Parts: sequence; C-alpha cells; structure tokens
Amino acid sequence: MDRQAYTKSCSPPNDNQAPMESEHGTTPVVQNRDTQSSPTSPSVDNEPLISLEWSLNPSAHSSSNETAPVLSLFLTLHARIPITIYNEHLDPSRLLSEGRFSIFDLTTETEVPQAKSRFCDFEPPSKVHVPLRENMFYTLYPGIPTPLRTSFGRGSKIRPRPKEENQEGDGSKQAMAKGVHGLAIGHRYRLTIRRTGGWAPVRWWEYGEREEVINPPTGRLDGRKVAYRRAQNPHDGLPVDGSGLVPILFQCIE
Repeated sequence: MDRQAYTKSCSPPNDNQAPMESEHGTTPVVQNRDTQSSPTSPSVDNEPLISLEWSLNPSAHSSSNETAPVLSLFLTLHARIPITIYNEHLDPSRLLSEGRFSIFDLTTETEVPQAKSRFCDFEPPSKVHVPLRENMFYTLYPGIPTPLRTSFGRGSKIRPRPKEENQEGDGSKQAMAKGVHGLAIGHRYRLTIRRTGGWAPVRWWEYGEREEVINPPTGRLDGRKVAYRRAQNPHDGLPVDGSGLVPILFQCIE
C-alpha cells in the first residue's frame, strides 16, 4: 500500500466549497485515491474507530444571502487501513431533517422549535427488489477527515427566510425553523447535537476501498442484505466518538 496516501495533511478541507446534493441532500467530498488497500483485517488490538468534528461556514448569516451557511460533518478514521462504511445515520442532511440538532437562542434564552421529518427504514416484502444504494457507501482513510456537507436551511435551492418574513403564529411545519431558516435577525444562537446516550455504532462496514467492497470476488453485494439483514453484517458495529462536536456559536444579521 502507498504510505503517501496516509501522510498527507489531515486538516479539514475548505468549508467555502458549496454543498452537493445527494439522496438525503448531500454528497461527501472525498479526495480521489490511486492507492490499493489490502482486504486483510487488522488484529483485534487495532479495532477501527470513527471520530467526529463539525463546522458551520459562515458563522454570521445575513438575511440578504440567497443561500444558507454550509454545515460540515467530518469523519476521521482511526485504523491502520481504509474501510468502507454504509452510511445510514451520519448524514448531516438527515440529522437536520430529523431534528437531531438543538438550536438555542442566546438572545432570548429559549430553545428554537424546528420542523422535523421521520425516515422509515422498514424492509419491503420479499417480492420487492431492493437495489444496492451505492451512494451510501463511503471509503474512510486513516487520519484523513472525510467531509459530508449540507445546506443549513430548507435546502440549497431555497432562500432561507428570517423569522420576520416567515409564516408567523400558525404552528405549521412551514412556520417552524430549519437551520437558519426562520431565525430572528440580530439574535445569537448556539448549535449542539441531541445525543444523550452517545452515538450508535456504524452498523455495516468492511475493510477495503469502495469498489472492492461493493464488488468482492464472491459477487456483488446484495442490496437487501446490506440494508436490512443485520444478522449478516460482516462485522460488529463500528464505534463512533462524538466528543469532538463542540457547540457552535453563530448569529443572524441584516
């Protein structure tokens, strides 16, 4: 394996890069690799671990901006060789949609109610074909942060409106905040993650890079088995350390 792939700078990439849309709203920006990884598993003493960090750019959102700030979640692998994960719950767009983030108004000292969506992950009947969702597979490289980005609003194509312009008082989902959408001009906020019991492990993962994992010598992965047959996962859950997700302070201005 080319060791140079793992000695490059591990500093987070430029957050000014625009988010790209995917199934849940984002596509991770991953540097191209020309290295080959070994599918051999490391020893038990070197079990992989993912640590998380995040950022919001810019930290001052102007009501005149046509786009919302970019929320970036950085996944860093602590292991000896690359692994590929099936990413179900570390997508910042899905976390935002599910209301997993807490926005606290420091000006009024109140929690900001947010619109929430629910994702149902039930296995369909056996006669229904379950395709392999290739866009859910991401390769993580040791010590190199992999960024997943999303618009911190109602979407990258929807202009975020301040509270003063948003629908008021009707209690509808459209009137509620999502990211900077629906927040008050001149107020300061604190962004945190709602995780009382820690982060759940990454359910499905395998040693190696994306293409060799999706298309192993034994044949292409089965979409139904990967998505729903937990008893057939190749490994136990991969631990996730979210202690690096320190509160983010931001503000909404004219």
